[in-house]
Amino acid sequence: MAVPKAASVVINVDTKMEAPGWAVLERELIETSEPAMEEFYHKYYDENGNVQCVLRWGADDGPDDAFENFAGWPEFQAIGGSNEILRLYMKGVEGMLRQYTEAKTTQVPAGRGGMYYKEFSAQADWMHHGEGLRVFNRMGLSVPGDSKYQERARRFAGFYMGEDAEAKNYDPQHKLIRSLINGSRGPMLRKATALDW
Repeated sequence: MAVPKAASVVINVDTKMEAPGWAVLERELIETSEPAMEEFYHKYYDENGNVQCVLRWGADDGPDDAFENFAGWPEFQAIGGSNEILRLYMKGVEGMLRQYTEAKTTQVPAGRGGMYYKEFSAQADWMHHGEGLRVFNRMGLSVPGDSKYQERARRFAGFYMGEDAEAKNYDPQHKLIRSLINGSRGPMLRKATALDW
């Protein structure tokens, strides 16, 4: 199928006009929100980007919830927030990836080698994967050309495309994800317990 070539259209705008009221208010909101965002970061994250909390496995105050601390930050920076907001949330994300990779639990097999593995949740259901990836999925608005971001996106997709030998989530014969609970350590193929959630 041939894709039509986009027409080249040039529009010259050479008449100055007042900024719309909504745009002025949005700029004011950005300027007044940034100090609060910076204060939040410095209160709850250390100099290495580590979140200051008890690290827990599972859906109740687990890693997915920690990453949600930066929900909205990529969008905020993309619409005009400062590069300091970008720097802070990127540092926080990197810090938490390290923390949750190092954090282990003895109660759940998938978490014994780290709650995160290959910078992705070891095992969870997709509601909680979605919460944990909420910031990552929007980071492309701020850093679309970032090579680390692009590499992670490809690796994460590979967990569900049969490209990672340790994460056999995809069943190519039946064309489905093999378990409701899955992740970078593969699918859970046993009966789940309350601790798995």
